[in-house]
Amino acid sequence: MAFAIAIDAINLVDDRRGMGRYVRRVIADWRENSELDLTLAIRDQASAHALEREFSLPVAPLSGLRRQRFDATWYPWNGIRFRSPAPRSLTTIHDAFAFTYPNPGMVARWREQSPIRAAVAQSTALATVSKWAASEIERALGIEAHRLAIVPPVPDPFWMPVDVPHDPRGDWPYVLVVGGPEERKNLGTLFAAFRTAFFGRHVRLVVVGNLRDEDEKLLDKTSIPHARLHPSDARLRELYSGAILVAVPSMAEGYGLMVVEAMACGAPVVAADAAALPESCDGAALLVPPLDVIAWRDAMVHVDRDRDAREDLRTRSLGRAARIDRGSTARLTLELLRRSPEAAR
Repeated sequence: MAFAIAIDAINLVDDRRGMGRYVRRVIADWRENSELDLTLAIRDQASAHALEREFSLPVAPLSGLRRQRFDATWYPWNGIRFRSPAPRSLTTIHDAFAFTYPNPGMVARWREQSPIRAAVAQSTALATVSKWAASEIERALGIEAHRLAIVPPVPDPFWMPVDVPHDPRGDWPYVLVVGGPEERKNLGTLFAAFRTAFFGRHVRLVVVGNLRDEDEKLLDKTSIPHARLHPSDARLRELYSGAILVAVPSMAEGYGLMVVEAMACGAPVVAADAAALPESCDGAALLVPPLDVIAWRDAMVHVDRDRDAREDLRTRSLGRAARIDRGSTARLTLELLRRSPEAAR
């Protein structure tokens, strides 16, 4: 008999960043397993058609879950936002940022924190994505260490080195950074370092993704040559493949999936020596103190001007990607879902 899993898919249509990529990789692998019967659980019917087109899996509204039989439920979005009748449940808590970087608004803070507290109280198993994230969650929520399994994300096979289209008009070399609308992304340090590292040189900063308003204004004020992009994954893969370096200045990442995606494309990576980034980089990146503008300047100048150093980082990136077992996330997640509730406790 097939093992029936309900997957919390309420964020799946809209989330294509780190968590969304994590979930898609697991679903892709599980779909290849004929012993699994997967159902995507959604809050409303508005997202049903998009999910059916993308995954070719059954989609069920939350109101109908109790009429179906499931062996387990996977909650992959940092908490439990609905109850499932399945006897087993696994919640993946990616980070403790709802507590360590709490929202200043009381209602918003409650909305972010309460699903995580519910997961701790109700899940038969808990997972997170790195040793660093585990320690933060244990400290913030008072969880015993044995309750948190570590299931790191893996890059999709899609991420690989590709040829970069030639621009016949010519173009400047560039440093790439994947931003985000959070203060912890530490983009101000990178902007300040970039301005001094490449002053008078034809190097651009390519910024991918959304930024908080303060960082948008700061980027404009610096007057550094830059481009703001919201690329498709195919274009992002080209950008990784062609960058002088990928900069990851974040002060806090639960894992940093973009790091291993960039490395899988052969990008040299300069990253903050902070949070889980040393784990995800696994010795393949040039690590820099997160708030040291001079150190960031010197690191970028070194990688830009020393071709041997740049090629060494490319080689180390590809080696790091090659060491990753790309089926491990789906396999370990399934093992946790199959565990008996008594064993999980």
